[in-house]
Amino acid sequence: MQDPKGMEKQMILISETMQQVEELVRSKIKTHEDFMSVCSALMATTRNMYLESLSVEEAAQIFSAVADSMFATEEMLIKFKDLPKPTIH
Repeated sequence: MQDPKGMEKQMILISETMQQVEELVRSKIKTHEDFMSVCSALMATTRNMYLESLSVEEAAQIFSAVADSMFATEEMLIKFKDLPKPTIH
């Protein structure tokens, strides 16, 4: 089990990296076609980096889990879209 401080450090690294990468790649987008090309570059880079540290099967499992999470999130949004928004007092 990873220690909580180590997990927090990794979460900060993930968050900071996501922000930096998004800022960089958005600066490359000038047209709608560019948007899809940049997304393709990100997917290819991510796949290559996973394959540097994982087996093909493990990398495929990660991509499968990401795809599954998209469907699960969409289903949840559809299921709860008509409910009133909670307020915090």
